[in-house]
Amino acid sequence: NNMKKILLSIVVILITSLNITAQTTDVVTGLVNPSDLLINGNDMYIGEGDKISLVDLSSANPSAQEAVSGVLSAFGIAINGTDLYISEFSANKISKIDLTASTPILEDVVTGLNGPADIIFNGDDLYVAERNGNKITKIDITLATPVAVDFVTGLTNPFGLLLNGNDLYFTEITANKVSKVDITDLTPSATDVLTGLSGPNRLTLDGNQLYI
Repeated sequence: NNMKKILLSIVVILITSLNITAQTTDVVTGLVNPSDLLINGNDMYIGEGDKISLVDLSSANPSAQEAVSGVLSAFGIAINGTDLYISEFSANKISKIDLTASTPILEDVVTGLNGPADIIFNGDDLYVAERNGNKITKIDITLATPVAVDFVTGLTNPFGLLLNGNDLYFTEITANKVSKVDITDLTPSATDVLTGLSGPNRLTLDGNQLYI
């Protein structure tokens, strides 16, 4: 009987644990259409439409300060070295700023894209989800004049990107699915990972758990 009571207690504890509701806490408020964020040490960068904001997460009362202005729909942000790269969806380009500069100045990296959304680095290769171009392109930022090269085409409004080892995962918003491609393939082709979703947007990874 004592063993049954112990087992019953364990089951009750497990069931109670599984039914805990996740709690959310405001970090910073008063933002305007935040579309992407990136954490670099204690600094959190947020894409807010026409600007990039910076939040010091070590502050007792974090607040958003303007870091870069004059961007057009900052849908994706990524850091390489001391440079912050920005996909400007409405301007159809990738730009960057030097984070060490006292007065950062926007510099064009590649123009003439077609609705660049999320961006992600693998070494010095920058992958860009071109939502309106239905493809993912790749940019070697070490080139004197970087160019966007088609990496995988024939997609359906790709938006969010996530790299896990050699696998590049991405959402296809209007196809309602998550797909992936091996970036080491000489002729990469997309493989469905999960279908039947509803307008999937961003992706993040925690261990082996993919959140959509």
